[in-house]
Amino acid sequence: MKHLSENQKKELDRLSDQANELENKLTDEIKKGQIRLKRFHDRLVINIDDKISFDSGSADLKKQILPALDKIKEILGNYPGNLIIIEGHTDNVPIRTKKFSDNWQLSGERALSVLHYFLESKILDPRNFSLAGYGEFQPIVSNDTPENRALNRRVDIVVVPR
Repeated sequence: MKHLSENQKKELDRLSDQANELENKLTDEIKKGQIRLKRFHDRLVINIDDKISFDSGSADLKKQILPALDKIKEILGNYPGNLIIIEGHTDNVPIRTKKFSDNWQLSGERALSVLHYFLESKILDPRNFSLAGYGEFQPIVSNDTPENRALNRRVDIVVVPR
C-alpha cells in the first residue's frame, strides 16, 4: 500500500469535496442521465452525454447544455490549480463531411468547443487545461448497439489534482 504525503491527502480531500459539490449542483442532470460523475482514487471524470451537447455530426454546443456547463465551470473555478483534461469521444460510425474528415477531428472539435466555452468567461486559468480527441478509439462499452454507440459519444472532463 502506497503511503500518501500530507499534501497528497489534502489534494485528494479537495477532489472529493469538488465531486460532492458537483453532485449537489448537477442533481437534476445526473438524475436525467445527461451527466455522469465517476470518482476514481486519483481523479474525477465528468461525463457529458452528447445528446444534450451536440447535434449529430456537429461540434457546436447546444443551448440546453450551457446551464450545466456553467455549473461545472463555477465549481472548477472554486478549486484552482487542478489539471483539467477535456476529452472528446465518438462512436465507431465513420463520418465524412465538409467540416470533419473523420471521428478524430470531430472528437477534437467537440472537446475544443467545451474548452472555449469554459475559457470565454475568463474565470478559469487556461494554463490548467489540456485537450484530447480520441475519436472512436476509447469506447466505454462495445459499439454493437445504437444504445451503446450513444454512450460512447461523449465529452469527458477529467479533473486531476496536482
